[in-house]
Amino acid sequence: MLAAVYHTTKDIRIEERPDPVLTQDNMIVKIHACAICGTDLKIFNVGNPRCTPPIIIGHEFIGTITQVGIDVTGFAVGERVTMATTIACHKCEVCAVGLPNMCPNAKPISYDFDGGFAEYIAIPKEALQGGNVIKVPASVPNDFAALAEPVSCAINAQDLAGVKEGDTVMVVGGGPLGAIHAEVAKAYGASLVMISQRSEPRLSMLRKLRNVMVINGNDNVEAIVKKETNGLGVDVVIVCAPGKIPQEESIKLAKKGGTISLFASLPKGSSEITFDSRIIHYSELRIVGASDSRPEHVQKAIDLMADEKLDMSNIVTYKVKLADFHDGLELMQKKQSLKVLIIPED
Repeated sequence: MLAAVYHTTKDIRIEERPDPVLTQDNMIVKIHACAICGTDLKIFNVGNPRCTPPIIIGHEFIGTITQVGIDVTGFAVGERVTMATTIACHKCEVCAVGLPNMCPNAKPISYDFDGGFAEYIAIPKEALQGGNVIKVPASVPNDFAALAEPVSCAINAQDLAGVKEGDTVMVVGGGPLGAIHAEVAKAYGASLVMISQRSEPRLSMLRKLRNVMVINGNDNVEAIVKKETNGLGVDVVIVCAPGKIPQEESIKLAKKGGTISLFASLPKGSSEITFDSRIIHYSELRIVGASDSRPEHVQKAIDLMADEKLDMSNIVTYKVKLADFHDGLELMQKKQSLKVLIIPED
């Protein structure tokens, strides 16, 4: 089968690999689509010590089961599935307190197991035993279901930030995950959703999102937010821009009693930031982090899609054949897209 295989930094090769092998306790899934993630871009640009080459990367996928091991129960050939792709150990203290997304012994897809930029993927027994495999109903199109994993990360973050019906939400940074956050906030019933972005063509892409106020990040974002909220600020600020300044200035956008979600990760060695503690103190602000997601978040993403509360149609901006994988990577590299789907050859 054809696959995108990580060998080392700046070296991801499109090459023939053996089809995955069915065992008594795994499943084989035919991939319909796998989305390029910012993590994939980082792997290409700077590598990742967790990836042991050669390994097939890609973790945001949707596919149909083609083979089921004799010891596997609850799944059948022909069912479509996606995954919560961080596979926890379920034995450590972190897992015991209900946070398997932060398991120190986790084995993620595309790090420890071959990923989804391929024609087929083997779903390991650890994923089946851990409840990581989520069925996708017929009502959810492949283009949407492929994004269940990144949507689940936004759901985790917004649950931690307490986004609820009637809230005002400001998303700082209009990349793929920023756009997804805007859609999730709407699905949660936010009364006003704003998103800021500095560069084209992403500004033009964001303007296609329905019922989302798009702000040019080169303008005075704080002044615009205050104007739109009668001088109060928003209930929740979600920082998707991976920079110090957006994180530091986020507290100026929140209303008294509001919450700031530091969703984007900063580069290792450049992650120390400074907050004005008086603003936090006198406004009683909450600052929360969010990392990855759990199977229940992926299930919630699929449920919201099935209920037609999430619209991914304007977030998937390109579809690229697996053989042209590097073209899709280039679109992400140059910020010429939101989400790019890689479609394996039939």
